[in-house]
Parts: sequence; C-alpha cells; structure tokens
Amino acid sequence: MTDRPIIFSAPMVRAMIGGCKTQTRRLATSPLRKVRPGDRLYVRESFARVGGGDPGYPITRADYPACVPAHFENVPADIGEIRWTPSIHMPRAASRLTLIVEDVRFQPLHDISEADALAEGITKHSDTEHGVLGYRDSWNEHHSAYAAFRGLWCLLHKESPSRWRDNPDVVALTFCVICENIDRVAP
Repeated sequence: MTDRPIIFSAPMVRAMIGGCKTQTRRLATSPLRKVRPGDRLYVRESFARVGGGDPGYPITRADYPACVPAHFENVPADIGEIRWTPSIHMPRAASRLTLIVEDVRFQPLHDISEADALAEGITKHSDTEHGVLGYRDSWNEHHSAYAAFRGLWCLLHKESPSRWRDNPDVVALTFCVICENIDRVAP
C-alpha cells in the first residue's frame, strides 16, 4: 500500500463530499499511473490559514465560509478577500479527504461510459416545467453525462496537449471517499 497526493478543484471536492464523485481520470503519463488497488490518496485542495497563530487554522475554498469556526473573528465574508494557497502546496497534515483506490483501468479517454461519467461527479437534473432531463458538470448543462464529462475535461485541459480531440490514454481510478485526514485512517 502506498500513500500519494492527488489534486482536485473545489467543485470536484464538493462532489466527493456530496457522494457523487467516486472516479477520476488522469493522463496515463501522470505519476498516478503507478497507483494500485488498496493505495491511499490524500486530496490536496486550495486552502488558506485563518484565525491568527502560527500556522493558523486551515480553511478550504471548496466549502468557504461554512468551514470557518463560528468563534473566529475578522475572517472576510468575501471569498475574494482571502489569500488562497494553491492546492499543490497543501501539506498532507491539512488534507481532510482520503481516497481508498478500489480499481485502476487504462483506457482511451473517449471510452468513458455514461455510468463512469456520472461517477466522475456529473449530476442529473430535471426541468419539470419543460419535461427535460439533463446533466451538469460543475459549470454547464448537457444532454448526456458523457457530454457533460467532455465539457468538464475540456475546461480543465484547455491549453494542454491532452485536449479531448486527441483522445489520450488515461488511467481511470475508482475510489471510496473517507472524510478524514489520511493519517487518521487505519491502513
């Protein structure tokens, strides 16, 4: 069993906490290609330290301001007023999510199924007024979970050589989410 860091955006962190994200796809050239079932991943996300003291209390961008303890004073109400630290710099000790890897598959990106797209954090929604069922990534609405995942991938990889049309090989990780720091989760 190996412990490794993994970076997620705030919307994907919220999807994991909400129980609708249990898979992620990363380029097959990523260091995550070495992950095996049973390995543990600790989630790195954008954070800040507030409340005075050294080093201060870590808060997360994904659920700000709900993550700020009620007794803290002088914490800005506007998320834009806080100096956020990029997720790459989140220390292991500040991580609050642990992922236990259950399955590892290598596949071309376009081979994602509708069920797997939903497991990537894509959500169903319905417009009862117009009788429409649709799917949402974190930003837009789409006609299928596959299309919503494609939109999310393109948004996250807009300037890289891993654009959707290139159909790169990816490693697809299926995991169980534990809302606890990795050092508090029994191996």
